Amino acid sequence: MKTIRSDLPLMETVNKTGEVMDPVTDNENGATRSNNNSGNGLFATAKESFESASRLLRRKIPRTGHLMTPRRLWINTVPTHECDIVIMFPPKTEDMELMWMLSQLRSGTPGLIVQVKHHPSTDSYGLYLTAPFSLMLKTAEELHLPKRLKQDHGGGLKEFVQLEMNLFETGEEMDKDFFTTQERQWMVYHLLHTLRASANDQFGTFKFVEGQAIIPKCLSEGLISQIYPLHDLDALQQLRQSWVRTFVKKQPLDAVCKYFGVKIAMYFAWLGHYTFMLIIPAFMGFIFWIGFGRGDQSSEDIGYVLFSLFNVIWFSIYLEAWKRYSSELAYKWGTLDQRHELLMEPRPLYFGNLERSPVTGRLEPTYPAWKRRVFRYFVTVPVIVLCLTVVLSVMIISLKSQDWWDKHIQNEGYYFWLSYLPKVLLAVIITLLDEAYYKVALWLNDMVSIRQLVLFSFLHCVLPTRPRETERATCHLANHPTTYW
Repeated sequence: MKTIRSDLPLMETVNKTGEVMDPVTDNENGATRSNNNSGNGLFATAKESFESASRLLRRKIPRTGHLMTPRRLWINTVPTHECDIVIMFPPKTEDMELMWMLSQLRSGTPGLIVQVKHHPSTDSYGLYLTAPFSLMLKTAEELHLPKRLKQDHGGGLKEFVQLEMNLFETGEEMDKDFFTTQERQWMVYHLLHTLRASANDQFGTFKFVEGQAIIPKCLSEGLISQIYPLHDLDALQQLRQSWVRTFVKKQPLDAVCKYFGVKIAMYFAWLGHYTFMLIIPAFMGFIFWIGFGRGDQSSEDIGYVLFSLFNVIWFSIYLEAWKRYSSELAYKWGTLDQRHELLMEPRPLYFGNLERSPVTGRLEPTYPAWKRRVFRYFVTVPVIVLCLTVVLSVMIISLKSQDWWDKHIQNEGYYFWLSYLPKVLLAVIITLLDEAYYKVALWLNDMVSIRQLVLFSFLHCVLPTRPRETERATCHLANHPTTYW
């Protein structure tokens, strides 16, 4: 097999018409016979080189098939049964680290079903987790999960108690129908977060503190790449038929709540309720447009004032209607009466010395109050003031730049769409600041060890671009300072 000569580039060997070109040019009258012979030899060498390269590619490409996943395998994927939560590890995770995590799962949560699978396409391992029905019942009682009673016992919602199992609706198949998909995944996720490290525990090069939550800390340190639930294809198909592909019918909110949970169902309930109620102002706006849209400035001003008053009245009525409707849904889904946060489990990254709680009587991590106050006054408050200063500075600079830009566009005669450039830059800056503030808020909560994580977004998410609206927004910001706890 011949090799390609490095001293004869192929780009300089053949011209655009396919004729052979000599690397050394001759005079304009023509080339000699020796040059023609050398050109023919060069063409033959290039042809043989291309043929050898194509044979080499045909022989090498089939050997790389294991590095690619065929498209038909993604289309005809077989669903993983008996799995609620998946834990994915980064590529090239050591076997000892994987075995350590398995031992922690089996010792910390006895009865948890764990399957280990290798993903050849990414060279990574995944843990497929689920729990037996007996462990689900025990976890539901620990979480005080509200379940519906039988009609003979009132038919309402009551916190689940395993000894009173016969009082609750069980469905046709108790093991499959008693808990919804969202409830099973939530309970398995809770079991993962109950894993606590003991003294001298180490995962790879990272060392844990005694009592520290293992799974959230591994996820934040990058030792675990992802934790996510698996979808139920049958339930998704039913939602696709009864919800996604229907436009006029009423939303199946109970089915959405059963699969996605109360928060997602409540959002779509509000979206449907708000969209339906917008029919009234849309109709009245059309009437006002017909009645006052005569081109007369005085009549249009009267129409604007009347329509604004109507919107104020309509919005007040809508708020009361939504409060009533949302309370009905909250009562129906069992979230109207929530337990106090002192009666709930602290968040996984909440750390401190284990002490017996005077409220629940159980051993819980306790963080000294004086440390929290010192960090709050000397670190948290200055950081919040700095963030507010940055927000106000960005707002003022954007308004000044907008005025300067509009003045230059009007004087120089530029395109009108260039006036939106400062607004686009402001939107980009706000997005970047949101990401930064979110990370700062998480860091503050972790450092001060807050029992329950609460985040409030900064006002600049809805920063206006008009001076009058900016003044009102600034007054609102001064009267309602942003906080992180």
